[in-house]
Amino acid sequence: MNIDMVAKGMELSDDLKSYVNHKLVGFERHLKEVGEGEVDVVITFTVEKHGSRHRVDINVYLKTPGGGSLHAWEESNDTYKSLEFAIDDVERQLNRLKERRLEQRRERQRAKQRNQTTGIPSAERDDMEGVIEEKLPVMKPMTVEDASVILLSEERFFFPFRNATTGEINVIYRKTNGSFGLIGP
Repeated sequence: MNIDMVAKGMELSDDLKSYVNHKLVGFERHLKEVGEGEVDVVITFTVEKHGSRHRVDINVYLKTPGGGSLHAWEESNDTYKSLEFAIDDVERQLNRLKERRLEQRRERQRAKQRNQTTGIPSAERDDMEGVIEEKLPVMKPMTVEDASVILLSEERFFFPFRNATTGEINVIYRKTNGSFGLIGP
């Protein structure tokens, strides 16, 4: 983790630098849990000319794929108080980031498990998005006449069934002219 400190309208004391380094040690723990590698932290201390308001800006730049940045700032009458509040805000943001990344990992794992159980390669599965898989309504072997009666009574366009005479799966379907068609192996 690279830490840069910038002071505007004030001098950075050694005490303040060591205090910042001590406080940012906790960031490393959060960043390792999130899975971040290289991180730059820029802390800007600003004091107004009149010396009554102390502002601390913290920018955390995550240099990994899908990284991004976090920003927090605080103003008060004391530099240390402003720093504390800004660090707390960045820690909350890091916790949210950690939870989002963990949830993304869990979702990828669930999707991977779903893919493994279906046995369909992912490229084919993407093509089949929006397709609803239904079970065959084949209960028992039936004749072609019985299948046509079910086709008409359930107002279907096609009906797969096990043919009683051949024992194979057939599909009976309606043609546009009102007659029926039969598909067999």
